[in-house]
Amino acid sequence: MTHPFLEQAAQHLAQARAINDEFEGKAMPAEAGTQMKAHLAQASTLRDRVSAEAELKANEAWLSEPQYKHDMTGGGSVADEFGHGAPLLASEKKAFAHEAFMTFVRKGADSMSREQKAALVENSDGQKLVPTDYAGTILKDVSRDAVIRNLATVRPTTSNLVDIGNISISQPGWGKLETGATATDPMGTPNKDTITVHNLNALVLLGVDELDDADNIESIIRTELSAKFAEAEDDAFAGGSGTAMPWAITHGVTQTVTAAAGETLVADDLTRLKYAVKNAKFRNAGVYLGHTSAEESVALLKGSDGHYLWRMSMRDGEPATLLGRPWYTVDGLEAMDADEDETVGTNASVVYGDIRSGYMVADRRQLTVQRLVERYAETGKVGLLFRHRVGGDVVRPLALAKLLL
Repeated sequence: MTHPFLEQAAQHLAQARAINDEFEGKAMPAEAGTQMKAHLAQASTLRDRVSAEAELKANEAWLSEPQYKHDMTGGGSVADEFGHGAPLLASEKKAFAHEAFMTFVRKGADSMSREQKAALVENSDGQKLVPTDYAGTILKDVSRDAVIRNLATVRPTTSNLVDIGNISISQPGWGKLETGATATDPMGTPNKDTITVHNLNALVLLGVDELDDADNIESIIRTELSAKFAEAEDDAFAGGSGTAMPWAITHGVTQTVTAAAGETLVADDLTRLKYAVKNAKFRNAGVYLGHTSAEESVALLKGSDGHYLWRMSMRDGEPATLLGRPWYTVDGLEAMDADEDETVGTNASVVYGDIRSGYMVADRRQLTVQRLVERYAETGKVGLLFRHRVGGDVVRPLALAKLLL
């Protein structure tokens, strides 16, 4: 069972991350900076409490053991989870776990020492947990390469089913409060109580000879795996069915605009889409998401002054803009010409809204790996099956609108 302080710390870190991401690349207001520091300070305090409790329990357990189990050599190391004489410092343990993981990747468990095997943690399915220092570099790159993940609210979790809760806040009114009235959230009550976390698997096949090149292997896995995970996430967040994968960003969204000219984009439809988000708070924070086929059409649109409405960003890392709002290309949305025979008004190729308020990503932030040898032995390769656990769904439909073509 997860320590309650860890769950609280994860919530504070999620809040700090949300504030940081909101103002990334631009000046952060003093109030936001103060809030971010407060969340980080609270997370650190909770982490210290958990560490102190763990150290207390470890010392109590050590004192309760028979004396023959204690280190009587007078040296600086004891028998711990890594075996007798293993490193004591946190930095040494981290480096030792990383080395043990790479030994497992290159040679398998049979070639590992007892201490190295103890350094790798297994989950309930017997899969090895990728050390946090290495898994962190992969998942960090996933965030860098992804689109919707960076725009949505990301909630860290240690559970397979995330309770996001419903909070109903009535419209404030002057005078006497009618306490018997039903509280309805004027901002749009979330349409979900929970978000399911799903398995996202990726197979890495490596030649037996290549496994000896440790540095190259680390770099290849980190770069390619993060890119593939980011692509798969974006496709699911944009068009997922909810079956063994996240729900699409259009799930449950009822604010729609149907294209006036069939499968053709016109400027008026895109403007109407923006104002289909009735709540001004969400509308003013909105961005456009569109399939490549929609972007191509949008890029050709001109205003009455003859100037293009779609403006390419002049700075690396910043999105293009449409009608003054950011535009992001997400090919997980439906293509405008996905099926020439289908009924007009069924393809959601463009979405507008406040993604951070409307969509939530539930993230385990943990990677596991399974080594497959016999299955690919005839081809002279070894398979590494990596598993990332993530879920997602629309939590506030009124923050979003979709354009049907």
